Amino acid sequence: MDELIQAIKDSMRIRHTALDEDIRDDIMAAAADMYRVGVQPYANVGKSKLKKDPLIRKAAELYCKAQANYMGRGDKLESSYEKLRDALSLSGEYHE
Repeated sequence: MDELIQAIKDSMRIRHTALDEDIRDDIMAAAADMYRVGVQPYANVGKSKLKKDPLIRKAAELYCKAQANYMGRGDKLESSYEKLRDALSLSGEYHE
């Protein structure tokens, strides 16, 4: 999880640790939302470790950026997240 937090912070050009807990919560919220629509974002069922899948990680990044209204583009980023989430939910590769 720390690796993903750092990757998201890097993508948002954040160099401090003050927002780490918020980013962690947003990552977990994204995972819960993906799970809600049938996407299995976790490496092992029942564990809280996200897959090292680039699409799962990109979805988490988009969700985090949307929540932070990154560069004033929160609505566009939320729409991008939802489109990716929905596409993943239609793919059999991302189901349990």
